[in-house]
Amino acid sequence: MEKNPEKNAEFDVHAMSAWELLKNKFFYKPLSKDIGWWYTLGSLCLFLFITQVITGILLAGNYVPTLQEAYNSVEHIQNEITLGWLIRGVHHWGSHLMVLTVFIHLLRVFFHGGYKRPNQYIWVTGIFLLFLTALMALTGYILPWSDRSYWAATILAKVFEFLPVIGNWLANMVGGIQVGALTLTRYGSFHMILLPMAILAVIATHVVLIQLHGEKGPPPKEGIDVGTQPFFPHQLSKDAIASFVMMAALFLLALYVGVPADPAAEPLTTINSVPKPEWFILFGYEILKMFEGKSIVIALTVLPVVGIAVLLFLPFYDKNEQRAYTKRPLAIATGVGAVILILYLTVIAEVSSPLPGKFFAPDRPLAVKELAGLALFEKNVCYCCHSMEGIGMKNAPDLWKVASKRDAEYIRNLLKDPDKTIGKKGKMVKYHLDDADREALVSYLGSVDFMSYKSKLIEPSVFRSAHIIYRNEKEITAADAKGRDQQIAALLQKNKQELREKSPLAKISSEKIAEIASYFAANYK
Repeated sequence: MEKNPEKNAEFDVHAMSAWELLKNKFFYKPLSKDIGWWYTLGSLCLFLFITQVITGILLAGNYVPTLQEAYNSVEHIQNEITLGWLIRGVHHWGSHLMVLTVFIHLLRVFFHGGYKRPNQYIWVTGIFLLFLTALMALTGYILPWSDRSYWAATILAKVFEFLPVIGNWLANMVGGIQVGALTLTRYGSFHMILLPMAILAVIATHVVLIQLHGEKGPPPKEGIDVGTQPFFPHQLSKDAIASFVMMAALFLLALYVGVPADPAAEPLTTINSVPKPEWFILFGYEILKMFEGKSIVIALTVLPVVGIAVLLFLPFYDKNEQRAYTKRPLAIATGVGAVILILYLTVIAEVSSPLPGKFFAPDRPLAVKELAGLALFEKNVCYCCHSMEGIGMKNAPDLWKVASKRDAEYIRNLLKDPDKTIGKKGKMVKYHLDDADREALVSYLGSVDFMSYKSKLIEPSVFRSAHIIYRNEKEITAADAKGRDQQIAALLQKNKQELREKSPLAKISSEKIAEIASYFAANYK
């Protein structure tokens, strides 16, 4: 067949034009010479997103989104598939680092004044990317269907229910108040389909806008013209090095830190882990603790809406055209103050809640049953909502004088059916306790009256041992203290040896167990 020279010539011209366009608009695009390593953050965000997509696809190929198999499939990936631990580790830490990188990237843009016209819509898409990235991490948190996943989904549905107008709709959208199979399906579709598509669309829009309007670079310095340089090889080489370092960090985190272990979700048992938000929303969690009762609606609606509006519309109400730090004292001071406040609230939330670290009981001789109830108070993390003499959370009443306000029958009914007893659905989480454990918790709460007795701190090892003794009372048959001492010591040692790391006494020494056994033998009742 004879070639058509005119057609080939036309093809070459078009190909050359496309190459010239790519070269001039991308590779050899002029950038300010003082653009440095801070300006690799945008490329790192894109690199991390690509990494998340690749590892996510590999994980999805072995993940089973059902209540029966979700946890087992994740464990299969982690422990049996070749390099499954590495893929999961990179995906896990990649999600955290992507949230952090997007946040720092936005801070850099703010402090350099990069959000000002004509880059206002680049800023808006960046804010959308921050929230979508956070949502991506949060929805992924649910999918392993571990104990933390289950309670996170449960609490999130309860939070949605608090919201006016759209609360019930949002709760139903994520699977409903009764967390189950639909919850996992919904979160899976958000995490693996809807959110990645939304992020991809926002990133594409973001990149196109940058190509159209350009990168402003650091704030200009008076009387100094730093000049320009092409994107390739100067900035592209920095982007490549930053991406390589990030990949190395992901590998090292996956190898030496891994993904935190967590037991499988068991909705009909007590909580085995502490429901606590991810680190990047801990500051909001700390703010939420400042509100009680109906005022919580303010923390869940007014404050977030105002905060998002302030960020989104920043380029439109900030009329100052100057980008130099000295020309924007109010904006810089506000930004620094906001960062310090967020860091402070995050640290406070991390170290102070929901684990109180202190457990109180009345300063009088306590029965084994009462102390066993304190163990259940800890195990069911009641302090995630209640405080005790100011220690713990404040989303529900302080329990320091509950015994003087509520009788045993009311407390028993409350634990059995909180919705019916309170008269309002969703005000308190329903715990699935058997009769013996429920009576122990009733006994402990019925003893808490710090108006009649002073309070005293109880060591966790003591009340955890009390619960073991309480649940195995039939094995304590000796009538004398010495015989009881031997039987209790043997019972506690048996629990530690058989359950190993799952035993509440796993980190308690044999000497301490012997001391606890002697205490209960002498004060057994």
